[in-house]
Amino acid sequence: MDIIELKNRFTDVKKIKKGGQKIVYKATYDDKTIALKIISDASDPRVLQEIDVVKNIKINNIPNITESGKAYDASINEYVLYIIEEYIEGISLRDWLNSGNRFNLSMAYGVLSTLIDIEVELEIRGILHRDINPNNIILANSGETYLIDFGLAKDLNGTSLTVTAATYGPFTPGYAPQEQFANMKNSQDVRTDLFQIGVTIYEACTGNNPFVKKSAQILDVLTQTVNYNPPPLSLSGDRHGLFSQYISMMMAKSQSQRPNTAYDAKRYLEAIKTSLEMEE
Repeated sequence: MDIIELKNRFTDVKKIKKGGQKIVYKATYDDKTIALKIISDASDPRVLQEIDVVKNIKINNIPNITESGKAYDASINEYVLYIIEEYIEGISLRDWLNSGNRFNLSMAYGVLSTLIDIEVELEIRGILHRDINPNNIILANSGETYLIDFGLAKDLNGTSLTVTAATYGPFTPGYAPQEQFANMKNSQDVRTDLFQIGVTIYEACTGNNPFVKKSAQILDVLTQTVNYNPPPLSLSGDRHGLFSQYISMMMAKSQSQRPNTAYDAKRYLEAIKTSLEMEE
């Protein structure tokens, strides 16, 4: 199959994004709106890994991949990779924040609760995301929150899905805790993802990643992550500072000071809900 044949399977095909080696189209297929992704590097390990993970986990609030494969692109005389997945109408948390928006307590709790629910399901399946940050969270027009991009995922039940022998493991600076960027593979567990969720919610409330200063080099960011303790959040409605304490616990330097499991994180969050005065 070539690219033209592939696109002819759909109607209302519209290019919505192009960047790097990926083009994303919005299209209609079997009366459903889908996202068609074309990746020029058909052997990209991160993309192949994401396909493998997402096709098999089937978790709410993670867009489903319904089909993937290769198609011939005559314009570059090579085969490209294509992915057909559930289309989510919305905006990335990163773009939302870049527009000057910030979470109030109610929105912070809602997004956090969804991310923790996703983590509970991922932990049951033995999967770490390892790249939770505003770029990989979609705020859907429906009001739902979605987690995307499993290119750095790790299978706790088997081999690492992203193989590296480097001193520093695969990570996004400012969101990865020390056990991840120091490549301590045996120390990475659900608490690694919980740290990233904590940093992401903190940034969404304040507008700033607490470990990333303007024009900072990567080494500076890693040093800040290890040594700097961000000031507590201050949100209207957080009567006893319990939500702030919860986020600080998620961002604890030591894994032992974070919730031990995603289910623990869920229980702790539900326990403080009654003390919060959240606006609708």
